[in-house]
Amino acid sequence: MSLSEPTKAIVYKPPVRPEVDRPSVILYGAIQSNPTQDWQTSLAASLSDLPIAILNPRRDDWDSSWVEDIAFPKFKEQVEWEMDYAQVADVIVFYFAPGTLTPITLLELGMYAGTGKAIVCCPEGFYKRGNVQIVCSRYGIDLLGTLDELKEKVRARLTTKLGQAE
Repeated sequence: MSLSEPTKAIVYKPPVRPEVDRPSVILYGAIQSNPTQDWQTSLAASLSDLPIAILNPRRDDWDSSWVEDIAFPKFKEQVEWEMDYAQVADVIVFYFAPGTLTPITLLELGMYAGTGKAIVCCPEGFYKRGNVQIVCSRYGIDLLGTLDELKEKVRARLTTKLGQAE
């Protein structure tokens, strides 16, 4: 995409609760503190020329003081946002980065593997890769090994969805 080409994709993050009126993708996976390793931003940039909604659960105002309990309103709001928009999304992306511990993403893969909407990238070196391989095999999900493969697969799936929406 050239610098002069306008962005068509709209990125939504919690707590904003948009009415999604176009093909959409939600991004599940490792939250890395190093901005150069922010796979969500990289994937979103690769899709920016498509007229889609990108649902990125990465919450900019997340605070380590938040209590991970249903009684803590902001935490509950976050988890409900993620579950609500997984239901809305046409594509559910899972990225398991090597060197990260992502027990919640593993839980989410279990929740959504059977929906027919999952695209999974789990490079060599992820600590629970065997579990991810077995879930993907069971549900007929292609297991991708690189972020570039993930970008290509997500683009292809959304492009197909856009063609159906016309």
